[in-house]
Amino acid sequence: LSNWQQGWSISKKQWCCAHQNKGCEVVTVQTSQPYDCQAGLSNWNVGWSRGKQLWCCAKQNLGCPKETTSLPYDCSAGYSNWQAGWSPGKKAWCCQHFNKGCAVSLPYDCNAGFSNWQVGWSAGKKAWCCHHESKGCGHTGSCSLWGDPHIFTFDHSRLVFYSEGDFWVVKSPTISIQGRFEATDWTKQNDKTDYSSMTGIVVGGQFMQGHKIEIGSADMGKITCNGQEILQYFGTAKCGPATLYYNKEGELVDSAMAFLPHKVVHMTLPNNVVMQVNRWPNFINAKITMQQESGQEGICGDFNGIKKAGFQAGKELHAKWGFGVPREDLLFPSAIPLHVPEK
Repeated sequence: LSNWQQGWSISKKQWCCAHQNKGCEVVTVQTSQPYDCQAGLSNWNVGWSRGKQLWCCAKQNLGCPKETTSLPYDCSAGYSNWQAGWSPGKKAWCCQHFNKGCAVSLPYDCNAGFSNWQVGWSAGKKAWCCHHESKGCGHTGSCSLWGDPHIFTFDHSRLVFYSEGDFWVVKSPTISIQGRFEATDWTKQNDKTDYSSMTGIVVGGQFMQGHKIEIGSADMGKITCNGQEILQYFGTAKCGPATLYYNKEGELVDSAMAFLPHKVVHMTLPNNVVMQVNRWPNFINAKITMQQESGQEGICGDFNGIKKAGFQAGKELHAKWGFGVPREDLLFPSAIPLHVPEK
């Protein structure tokens, strides 16, 4: 009996168990659970193993991940210190979806080497820093176009150009910049006029090496390179020899628009040409900074250093350029009708 488990045969175990209650096999029924789902429940998401989470969720509805439809990042939280406080993932997501936290990479540091800019700076840096920070200007000039539209030419003339159509802004043997001027619904409804605003600008010509950049308003237009949309969100892009920076930086061409969100395209172009385009909901403003080109013309002036002022200057401008760009020279994909409003 002392060794019945090993020494007895199965038939002896069965007979002795049935008649004398000896040699009976003991069957143990497992009633314990593989996991105690109450243990560590307060810290289940960190303290439980993946197996315990799955088992307790399936058997006792405990430790189940909560479904959420919230956004991965709060782009308002910590925005005042986003450069240092946000993770790279948050910067990228908020930039793409809300135009917040977008890194701005500037092509030049206009404080570096400023004491010797005449000799030490490249022509490109001079043009860029002159345009954006009024440093290193030398013989470089700027032309600004804003409003309906007002024009401050390279020779510091102030003019107004009311006509609708596609017009030469800068025209030279190598540089071609054209602007599209249209009356907007706002001016028609609020000003009760058909005066135009600039709604698009296009850059091409020999200096662009066969490439073309077109920029429209924020709500009604796009930024395109050779007809393909680029820079739907803030960032940087190349178009042939040109580099475009899209951000909210830079001084406004028209300070009256300061109350609206700033959406600014900065373009570094060949021939030391720098352009800034402020995109508003239904129109644009622009500023062009460059050195004088041989044979230069257009509504931004001939850049000959002679200031033209007063009513006569505007009248001469319309007389020479007010008939629009001939179709064979047009850079826009299609033309709009020419219209000269009554004044």
